[in-house]
Amino acid sequence: MHINWTSLMQNEKKQFENMNEHDKFVYFLLLQYGSPYGWGMENPISADCSGKVCMALFAATGLLIRTTADDLFKRVFTRVNPRNTDIRAVFYVTKKDMKHGDRMVAAGTCTHIAGFVDEGVILNSQQPTARVRRVNDVSDWYQRNGYDIHIRGLNRAELERLAKEGKTVYGLDKEFSDFFNVV
Repeated sequence: MHINWTSLMQNEKKQFENMNEHDKFVYFLLLQYGSPYGWGMENPISADCSGKVCMALFAATGLLIRTTADDLFKRVFTRVNPRNTDIRAVFYVTKKDMKHGDRMVAAGTCTHIAGFVDEGVILNSQQPTARVRRVNDVSDWYQRNGYDIHIRGLNRAELERLAKEGKTVYGLDKEFSDFFNVV
């Protein structure tokens, strides 16, 4: 038995087209399950935490931005107390100045983001791959290591504004255009 990928993907495309934005966001996060972590990347082959969320936002809304977890926290996901039906993410924000990778970050900097796929469940992208995890399991580690945890909903008006500005802090990977048509 073999999978007919062409037929399967045509069916997936039809289902995706009938989804609302929230469900498209979740679907695209789950599509990235098991993909390798790649710092500064944003394509289905390899992406970092903010790259995966930015891709899912683009797939869901058609609005393209590529920015950092900190910028997403401070400017894009600003709705507090979001509903389960909102596009949501969890943010991990430093309580004090600390080393993050090879650099120092100031207190109040968001260094990690994960998109919600269901109540209490996120797609967490960290080395080596993206995995579906319980938000509490991931958050426990961050809290023990000096982070505050924030769950926020998408501010769509701000996403639209930033997309019109062409907000791409990193620029896009050359592989991005292999998967997405950017108009």
